[in-house]
Amino acid sequence: MKKLCLLVCGCTFLFAHAQNYQPDWSSLNTRPVPNWFRDAKFGIFIHWGVYAVPGYTTKGGYAEWYQQGLESGDSARKEYHRKRFGNLTYYQLADQFKAELYNPDEWARLFEKSGAKYIVLTSKHHDGYALWPSNEASRSWGQGWNSLVTGPRRDLLGDLFRAVRKTKVRAGMYYSLYEWFNPIWKTDPAKYVNTHMWPQMKELINNYQPDVFWTDGDWDATDETWKSKEFLAWLYNESPVKDKVVTYDRWGSGIRFKQGAVFTPEYQPDLDFDQHYWEESRGMGYSYGYNREEDAWDYNSSQSLIFHLIDKVSRGGNFLLDIGPDEHGKIPPIMQERLLDIGKWLSVNGEAIYGTERWKHTCQWSDGKRDYKAKKGEDFMLKLTVDPSPGYARKEVFYTYKSGQQQLYAILPRYPSDGKVVLKNLGPTVPLKQITLLATGAQLSATLMGDDVVIQLPPFDPNVFSTSSAYVIKINGYGDYRKKPTFDVSYQPDLSGALVTLQPPAPGVAIGYQIGSQPVVTYVQPFTVKGDGKIKAFALSEAGKLPGDTAELNITGLTMFKAMKAPANLQAGLRYQYFEANEMDMSVLQAAPKASGIVPVPSLSMKARKDKFGLVFEGWIKVDKTNGYEFFTTSDDGSILFIDGKEVVNNDGNHGAEERSGRCILEKGYHSFRLQYFDSGGGNELKVSYRPFGENKRLIDAAVLFYSPAGK
Repeated sequence: MKKLCLLVCGCTFLFAHAQNYQPDWSSLNTRPVPNWFRDAKFGIFIHWGVYAVPGYTTKGGYAEWYQQGLESGDSARKEYHRKRFGNLTYYQLADQFKAELYNPDEWARLFEKSGAKYIVLTSKHHDGYALWPSNEASRSWGQGWNSLVTGPRRDLLGDLFRAVRKTKVRAGMYYSLYEWFNPIWKTDPAKYVNTHMWPQMKELINNYQPDVFWTDGDWDATDETWKSKEFLAWLYNESPVKDKVVTYDRWGSGIRFKQGAVFTPEYQPDLDFDQHYWEESRGMGYSYGYNREEDAWDYNSSQSLIFHLIDKVSRGGNFLLDIGPDEHGKIPPIMQERLLDIGKWLSVNGEAIYGTERWKHTCQWSDGKRDYKAKKGEDFMLKLTVDPSPGYARKEVFYTYKSGQQQLYAILPRYPSDGKVVLKNLGPTVPLKQITLLATGAQLSATLMGDDVVIQLPPFDPNVFSTSSAYVIKINGYGDYRKKPTFDVSYQPDLSGALVTLQPPAPGVAIGYQIGSQPVVTYVQPFTVKGDGKIKAFALSEAGKLPGDTAELNITGLTMFKAMKAPANLQAGLRYQYFEANEMDMSVLQAAPKASGIVPVPSLSMKARKDKFGLVFEGWIKVDKTNGYEFFTTSDDGSILFIDGKEVVNNDGNHGAEERSGRCILEKGYHSFRLQYFDSGGGNELKVSYRPFGENKRLIDAAVLFYSPAGK
């Protein structure tokens, strides 16, 4: 592999030129995530555009979806628009997007002080308005639909990139693949991709050379429609940013969390991807774009946002925190304050964040239950750390690690009142004389108690710590350990089982694995698993290495569900029950319903209000042949699909529109069907599809769904 040296902005970067990537996921997925991004850990998302002029949605929604809300009949937005703008169309609001107070150098200075290592600006959101002089934007819309022709009359993107590149912060951009109401997109998607989207993306890459290219809007079409794989092959092989650019997983419906370089959870702090790199994004409050409706108490505190950062980094990911500037180009002071507070904490404790990796234990829990689930918009990290609900476990220590320096960091959300900290299961080899308080460098008193380390901190001194958010203990010379093996699973088309391949954490490392309760076996070659079960895999012990952690994988979808005897006189459709509550989650669906009835297919057509409701659909599904089936639910927020009483798809949680899938083998005949759904606010969506093995994916329809008039 030939090493090349590139000189950029006076700084030398060493990289290895990549292979020639082919336009298929198996090849594209072999491109490593650039090291600079893995080390950066903290970035700033910036949602800014014409939607900042109204800067409005009801709490719990996304203000950047203002235009879509107007067109889809959202009553609150339509009434707000009528009172404030009269008969003006959304497109006419571009004239009021002046950005007259926009000072990109001030923005860049703030970003650097925040401790962020990269920024991601919305070059274009779903409304199609371009923050750079895009000819395609004007040509498609038949008007000046970019920031150079209307509104600010300047290249907002270029100005910010130039300012940011005067600092040590890297410049990146967000790009929406589709546009809600683009006339070309609505009439000829292929033409839109070829004459609008691709030229825009190539122009952005060639002219601005971003370090981050964050695509979105993937759910409306497949990766084939977007020609995503072909674009990524060009990006990785030929583009001017081929060796440094970071890309993500939003390249087509069904791709997210399955293919692509960096996975993108959104307001989903419960998700974890220990074998794939990821970055969670969220706003400081509910919305990404600036929302005048939000109050101070709708924003997460600085302390909570610091905990969010620590939590993501401890689990091996990045944190992309969003800000929403207003139409004048000012970043709201409350957002500036939050960024400066994070920067203040990082100025002292950044060593435990930047350049670290996931350790074998990401955190240490206090005693109690661990099933608390996040609610969108709440100060979730405070709930999970310093103020848990009674009876729930708390993350009392976060861990990060630097393998090259053999440094382990224990990050405490709370300073213990008695100064005593017990770090559990560190083993007897801990170097007790090399444990220090990061803020001062002072050596701490430490003793062993079995495999636990008991550390005594000095009395709390508010003059020592820059903030009261989190406190870091550094253990130097802890020693190296073997990381987890990784799994690759492919399902056999004849339904005979799943072929499991294990990859060692480093070349030459021996792996042991265990299927269910069977004895441990040394891995030699790929093996087949028949039926459902759990596999555990780990690196075998090696001299000079600390014990590693165990990788676990649940193999599902291989046990056949026998056909059931269905009631007589089945009719087409499903029974539904409708629920409402001020705080929605799956538990509400156990209460008495507000309404019930029959529908042909699962849908939201019977909702009685715009959000905070739930539905349960029940009946039977008929399959014409014994086969493997993959079921999909796309929902905003949570959905769970049960076949024959067994959970097949779990898409639970408070999140935006997200597709999840699950497999099962169904015997020819009838099977019971139950779908649970809830919306907790901020938009709602529900779609159910399925794919028989060897066939195409399709929406579930009334031809295969039935209910019993007798109610059984």
